[in-house]
Amino acid sequence: MLRSAVYKGRSITFLLLLLIVINLMAVFAAQLQRIPGGFFQELSQGAFGNLQVIFFSIIIEALPFVILGVLGSTLLEVFVSPELIQRLLPRTWFLGIMVSGLLGFLFPFCECGLVPIVKRLMEKGVPAPLATVFLLTAPVVNPVVGMATHFAFMRQPEFVLWRLGGAYLLAITVGFLLLRHWSERLPLKPGTGYYCGCGFSHGNELNRSFGGKIRRVFAHSQEEFFGIVYYLIIGAFLASASQVFLPREWLTQAGSHATGSVGVMMSMAFLLSLCSGADAFVANTFVNTFTPGSILAFMIFGPMVDLKNLLMMLAVFKKRFVITLVFWVATLSFLLGVAINKTAVMIR
Repeated sequence: MLRSAVYKGRSITFLLLLLIVINLMAVFAAQLQRIPGGFFQELSQGAFGNLQVIFFSIIIEALPFVILGVLGSTLLEVFVSPELIQRLLPRTWFLGIMVSGLLGFLFPFCECGLVPIVKRLMEKGVPAPLATVFLLTAPVVNPVVGMATHFAFMRQPEFVLWRLGGAYLLAITVGFLLLRHWSERLPLKPGTGYYCGCGFSHGNELNRSFGGKIRRVFAHSQEEFFGIVYYLIIGAFLASASQVFLPREWLTQAGSHATGSVGVMMSMAFLLSLCSGADAFVANTFVNTFTPGSILAFMIFGPMVDLKNLLMMLAVFKKRFVITLVFWVATLSFLLGVAINKTAVMIR
């Protein structure tokens, strides 16, 4: 509780300071741009102005979907128990894996809350392949991410189908691949607790009263929002800076390679650790320089395996299971991205 309170106080202070600095910069820049022929007017019309436009456009476009995703996933996490999810899963392997990949449409949990939920599902007897498919698809194959991707790629609606369909096919393939070694084995570390770093207790056994649950919704929504916005700001700045300051020849050379571009965007997705409700707006800034397959791999691989997620999984699952999972997700994401690129070349 103390750790949560300290984290909460720091998050509020950080956000307030950030908003104050942004407002002061906006007011100061607006006043300086009124000076005709001045240095700051030329600067605002050059690289800095382009950086500012791209950066704030990403933030403004992504924020509504971040808020929607955070509220929706937190409400589900507080009011929906793992037992309910377990009852919805069929008993057969084939149907169980297929249905697990579609549960994100009903339960679009946030990435932070998914790991402890999947842990509890496994503890209650849900086989590892089925729980893993749910872990991979819930952050991607859901209505919020579908809407965000649609608004980010309104001129290229095929990306919505590619993303949701590709993520579903990839996840169920991983589920079937895990059947051989993990169908009867529990991949959880023995006697390990879990702390994701958000300052929130992810158990449904606390505060069973309706008022207590509502307080948990607001508390976790706040912490989750701050954490996501932190990564969103970093990702938006790096994406806009690369578009403005990196030589266009470098981007064109890296982004036009059918296989190399996929590896570059997957690496970027892993390091940035963006929220699946906001990563489409960052990916869209590269749509004119990188191949469509690399953009798709960025939006599929990132929500499934990124730096933040990897640390969460290593805290709960056995190392061998995590290595196997990351290997198959990375391999299949890469192959899917390359296949999209090769298909696009053939159509042309």
